[in-house]
This record gives sequence, structure tokens and C-alpha cells, in this order.
Amino acid sequence: MEEQKGATEAESLLEDLGFDKLPIKVSQFIDAVSDGSFPITMEFHAFSSDQFLGKAIGNSEGAGIIINSNIPDSRRLNFTAAHEAGHVCMHVMTGTSQNFSCGNKELGDYFRDPLERQANGFAAGLLMPKRLVKKLTDGDVNWQNIKHISDKCDTSLEAVFRRLSWLEKAPVAMVIHQNKQFKRFVPTSHFDFYIQQTNLTSEQLEACTNVSQESYPSDFDTVDPIDWVTPERKGLRLTELYVSSIMLNDGFIYTLLSYDDDCLEEIED
Repeated sequence: MEEQKGATEAESLLEDLGFDKLPIKVSQFIDAVSDGSFPITMEFHAFSSDQFLGKAIGNSEGAGIIINSNIPDSRRLNFTAAHEAGHVCMHVMTGTSQNFSCGNKELGDYFRDPLERQANGFAAGLLMPKRLVKKLTDGDVNWQNIKHISDKCDTSLEAVFRRLSWLEKAPVAMVIHQNKQFKRFVPTSHFDFYIQQTNLTSEQLEACTNVSQESYPSDFDTVDPIDWVTPERKGLRLTELYVSSIMLNDGFIYTLLSYDDDCLEEIED
């Protein structure tokens, strides 16, 4: 798995360099990796278009990172910087490639490009190293734990979800809506059911927790799976589904889907 290769590389470097406290500052990491034989610089410039996120360029003598300071979300900007650091450490320094430009087009090609997946894994391992993150929660993939890690590591909710769900090997997925309209979903390798790409119903909207007014929830509602997924696959039927939705700014609604063995039954031939 390319993401895990990247995460392992980042965690190994952090341990070698003596980073043992959160949050991990990307600029401090770059300073620690950089030396006279291979200097690395990181600069922030305001680009008018958010289509461009970041860039990593270099050769055998050194490397430079450029980040679009106009990325509106500071935590997304932080992850972008860590992603470009991954390109430098894993690809430029090793001679694999000398030039990476990351934007919306590259995100669209993400699953077809193993180097982008390695850099994303590196960013996750750099900002959320397993040995430090595992101490922060009880291991459950719920909004309360995700929010806690997000605050401690200065990373987005989605990035934390991806990292925590992998660390816990949990059958979970995230569905993202905006103004009730389906936008996309974030699957994980342990979630075995197809997600319905449908808009939110009034009942689903009412079940959301508005986290600008209430605390991030740790609990889930038990619902009929058919409202969220195709409930039959690989000889199994999902009889119940655990759901937890939060309402964020700009009309965004993030929903966690989860199940356990008690929710499954075998389909008889």
C-alpha cells in the first residue's frame, strides 16, 4: 500500500530526528532534514487560483518547496506543506523525480499515481505519527476523537478520519454533502458496502449535530442501511448501520458510517 509506505518513511524520519511532541511543525521538520549537503527551502506565495496547491522541485544538490498561501483552510495548507515535504524526502532526494506540481488535476489522478499516494501517506505520518496519535484517544473512530486529534495535530477532519480509520482497521466510511446535495465519499479498505450517492433527506438532516452550537458527538444512531448503502455484498447482508452526522460551516455535512459483526448476516443461497 503506497500510503502506508509514505507514512512509515515519515514516522521513521521523525523518530531519527527526535520529534516527540505534537503538533509537528512542517517548517521545523524541513529545517531538521535540511543540511549543507542537501539544503531544502520552503516558501509561501499568494497565487490567485486555488487550482495550484503546492510544488516541490530539486535535484541532487538540494530542493525547494512552494506553497500557495491563499489556500483558505489553514489545516489544508498545513497538510499540503507536509505532502510536498514527502515528495522531497521520498522522491527528489532519492532521484525518483525532480519536479512535482500539485493541484486539483493531480488530486483527480490521485489513485492512478503511486507517488502522489506516497506523498499523502507521508503527510499523514508526519503530522499524525502513530506512536503519538494512539495516545490521544480510546481508538474509536467517532467525531469526538477525530476532532481531538484534528486540534492536537493541526490537520483537517478528513485527514484525521483517513489516518485514524487506517490505524484502527475499522469498517468505516465518510460521506460529504453540501446544502443537502451529495458531493463525494471517503471509503476505507475495511468498509465492504457500496455507498449511495444520494442527497440528504429531511430526516437525515434533522439527525445532524450542529457543532457550532454543540460538542462533537461520540455516539451513533442505528438506522436502516438502505438509506446510505447497498446492503448486500459478498454473501453478506447489512441489517443495521451506525450513522453520525455533523453540520459544519458553508452548509457542509460530514457523516460517518460504521458497522460491526452484530450488523451482519449471511445470505442463504
